[in-house]
Amino acid sequence: MGVGLTKRKTLTINERTNLSRIKPISFGKYEAEMALKDTSPGTYLMYKDYESNQIYLSVSDDVLRHHMVTQSDGLFYLDKQPYPYLDSIVLYHRKHKLHGIKLTQQAPLSARIVKCFAARFAANNGNILPQETEDKNKMFEETLSRL
Repeated sequence: MGVGLTKRKTLTINERTNLSRIKPISFGKYEAEMALKDTSPGTYLMYKDYESNQIYLSVSDDVLRHHMVTQSDGLFYLDKQPYPYLDSIVLYHRKHKLHGIKLTQQAPLSARIVKCFAARFAANNGNILPQETEDKNKMFEETLSRL
């Protein structure tokens, strides 16, 4: 009798890991439009609207489109098609067109867009008192131009 050694290495994963799962950022529709402004067709952004708590997939093309993603019974739905995870929506539409366009890359988020969103969000929840004459979007654009 002898002992046998093998050089074969195997790794079995019985559970899905959350290491690469897409998690939508908390944003507003206006900020998503600013982030996708002047981007190439197919650039996308997955975000959760801070006002409605609804998930959206925004895609730039000739016109910017916001697609609502709903969640029910542990599945995510985009145009009534079920997906097990948010990242499966992106992976699928990188190969298959979504209303005539394939997803190509995630929109880059600049620090100034995130900072302006944080300032606008703080103004809305009462932490910062905006001037009465300033509209929320006007305040956002003015902050962007100062940076």
